[in-house]
Amino acid sequence: MFETTRGIRLGLGDFVFYSVLVGRAAMYDLMTVYACYLAIISGLGCTLILLSVCRQALPALPISITLGVAFYFLTRLLMEPFVVGSSTSLVMF
Repeated sequence: MFETTRGIRLGLGDFVFYSVLVGRAAMYDLMTVYACYLAIISGLGCTLILLSVCRQALPALPISITLGVAFYFLTRLLMEPFVVGSSTSLVMF
């Protein structure tokens, strides 16, 4: 009666955690938002690769959130002072 499709499905909780992380990054700086977004997307890609290798259900959060939080702190603590310092000193890359 009902057809089930075999596909990749993410739960609502995954999107809530992703949006909270990107929202927190948006409160600080646009460069941090881009870094967190790209880290979350690459974490989802890694999860999909592991899903194709393992052939069993895997949680979508651990890799994406770990990369997102790591890139949040790295961008906020390391990249932002470097970029602001070099742009105020008029140093071209």
